[in-house]
Amino acid sequence: MEKRAVRIILIVVIIIIAVLALYLTFFYTKNCSDASCFNSALVKCRRASFINDAEDATWLYNIKSKSQGECKIDVKLLQLKQGTNEMAGMEGKEMVCYLPLGTITSPQGNLANCHGLLKEEMQSLIINRLHNYIVNNLGQISEELTKAI
Repeated sequence: MEKRAVRIILIVVIIIIAVLALYLTFFYTKNCSDASCFNSALVKCRRASFINDAEDATWLYNIKSKSQGECKIDVKLLQLKQGTNEMAGMEGKEMVCYLPLGTITSPQGNLANCHGLLKEEMQSLIINRLHNYIVNNLGQISEELTKAI
């Protein structure tokens, strides 16, 4: 009877250790309260989350995984603090960004490395602003082009 009880206890302990190891490996995400904590996780591409309360907007970053020399980061725009009404529609939108391993930079800094609805909204806004600038300054642009020729 004693040997059976010892085996059961041993099996339970092994199961608990295995579940804990799986949780820490695949599901645990460290909550960073400052940029230095997030940057150290970013360099190693270790699962972490960070709310970047910048001057113009509040961003949520979640480091997810690494693959093929890149680090996958989910980026969500939580709140816009500065900007126009057309930008307000971007709040709550998300995108996925891929940074080279060992890089410390803002994930949304280079939109070419990102994919998702937030990226599309940001690009659309940039294109609309560029279009408006060209339309409003068409005469001046035309003059500069004729001078260059």
